[in-house]
Amino acid sequence: MKKFLLYFIPLLTLSVFIAVMNSGAFLKQPLGKDDRLYESIQLIEAGVKNKDWSKVKTETAKMEKAWDKIARRIQFSVEKEQLLEIDGTIARIRGAVEAEDDQSVLEEIYYYYGQWEQLAR
Repeated sequence: MKKFLLYFIPLLTLSVFIAVMNSGAFLKQPLGKDDRLYESIQLIEAGVKNKDWSKVKTETAKMEKAWDKIARRIQFSVEKEQLLEIDGTIARIRGAVEAEDDQSVLEEIYYYYGQWEQLAR
């Protein structure tokens, strides 16, 4: 029994670490109604194209809350630079929405789409 535990505990620990480090692609997907980041970004894009700034501002608040939830979930399975880069992009989207600058919002949204594709690869 003692020899079994000697091998089992390190193998179990390594297995848990490997599972956590490779779970980013799964954990970035929405798990509830309030963490639909990609969907919020798409609604912001549609709102900007339709010049519906009140809806865009509402979705921007939802986007930030969703990102906070997702960032906490994936923080151990993705690179810190990726998290900081998406954090910066979301802050720039928020700033462009406050300024109601549709060109800047769309630039940042398409940059975000590229970052999202690369996240947890």
